[in-house]
Amino acid sequence: MGAALCVLACVFSAHGQEQFGMAHGNYAGVDAAALNPARLAGQWPYASIRLIGADLFVWNNLVALSGKDHTLVGEVRDGMSGTSGDIVLRGSLRSDVKRGSVLAQLAGPAFSLSLGKGTVSAGVRARSLTSLSGISPELGRFIFHGLGYDPQHGVRYRDEGTRALTAAWSEVNVSYARILWSEGFALISAGASLRYQQAHFGGALALDVLDYTVHDTARATIHELGGSFGYSSPASNAGRGWGADLGVQYERTMEEVDRYLPHHASTGCRPMPYRYRIGLSLLDLGGNYFKGAIGGHVEMGSTIIADHDAVDLDGAEGLDSLLGTVVNWEREDRFNIGNPTAVAMQYDQRVIDRVYVACDLVQQISSRHGTRLRRPNSIAITPRFDTRWFEASVPIVVHEYGFSRPSVGLMLRFSDVLIGSDHILPFLTRPNVSGADLYFRVRITLARSPFCKGKRKSGARHESGSTEALPCIIPGE
Repeated sequence: MGAALCVLACVFSAHGQEQFGMAHGNYAGVDAAALNPARLAGQWPYASIRLIGADLFVWNNLVALSGKDHTLVGEVRDGMSGTSGDIVLRGSLRSDVKRGSVLAQLAGPAFSLSLGKGTVSAGVRARSLTSLSGISPELGRFIFHGLGYDPQHGVRYRDEGTRALTAAWSEVNVSYARILWSEGFALISAGASLRYQQAHFGGALALDVLDYTVHDTARATIHELGGSFGYSSPASNAGRGWGADLGVQYERTMEEVDRYLPHHASTGCRPMPYRYRIGLSLLDLGGNYFKGAIGGHVEMGSTIIADHDAVDLDGAEGLDSLLGTVVNWEREDRFNIGNPTAVAMQYDQRVIDRVYVACDLVQQISSRHGTRLRRPNSIAITPRFDTRWFEASVPIVVHEYGFSRPSVGLMLRFSDVLIGSDHILPFLTRPNVSGADLYFRVRITLARSPFCKGKRKSGARHESGSTEALPCIIPGE
């Protein structure tokens, strides 16, 4: 329970993990591949270079910052001193399982380049992700109030599938997407991304079963305990692994696309406008393997703890020592943490010229009985106004199918500088805050290919099939 407390503290101190506000932009370039690598095929920019970016995502349904006198911006300005707000339980009497997630990401240099029907991309980024899942309301109350919480004393509880996982790693990513079919008014594309990952830190507490009774302010009984634990100290090379994304996409275009070749004079040198597009992707396959770690598997029968307040968990070594004295503890020096795998569906509909509405569904597919990081399930509807020089979107996001608590965001892009949030209200108002989200990007966009530069001579006729460069006509310019 002490380890869970530690993870919960990390969760709240650190709502759109997917950055829905920028994911569908026609000029998103390399960042469009985050939800579906097939988006790179036929990309509207000839080349896109990401200089720098950063993301912060926090969400949980256990606790909230309440009773504040300031907005979240004010709290940050005042140093989160705690003098104007209190941490309170969020929906503590409900029977739903409690979860939390934190993502911090530094998006380093990256590029995407159109090569006709194919597009290549490469880049680097650093990621840190913490996920907490399978916390029952009763265990959540003990985490919040401590084991001295009198209303739950003397009651036997049994929890299954409780997970507290955290990992940090850097990765090098390469992607390739290609238009596979272009005929009539249909474009079909597929894409894949492959990542080499170097892990810097990892920790896992996976309890398959926790059957316990807290008798009073001192005594507790563990009736049954089974699961695993792993911890790797921070290091530049604490572990390594691989990751991958796969995706397909169908576009219903506004014009016929027979022999369409993006960014070439032979097909008009302009992006192909679409009526709608539909995508399906599998995200974050793979994981990290940690070596030289502290951990193992535990199986335990009935054990009485005479004074739970006296139990001293001094880091991972202390937990390892405690488990070794009271349980059947099979030690290991290595463990795995899986990437936050999910399946995602995307739909983007053109309403009128330059105005679109996108719909997304992201469903996590981690198991309750493994050590795979869990990303929140998400549903989003995102209207946007999208041109080369300006873009604005208003994502409306629901996490974990909590339709009564949607978040509303705002993303603005001015040419190649973008800033947004999928949960902007805590920065502007004073609600109970159980999540926050912020992201930005700085890019360089090359809209025209070398085949599309220059001007046609006045009165000159273009010969079909020639290599003459034509001016590129781009919507919004």
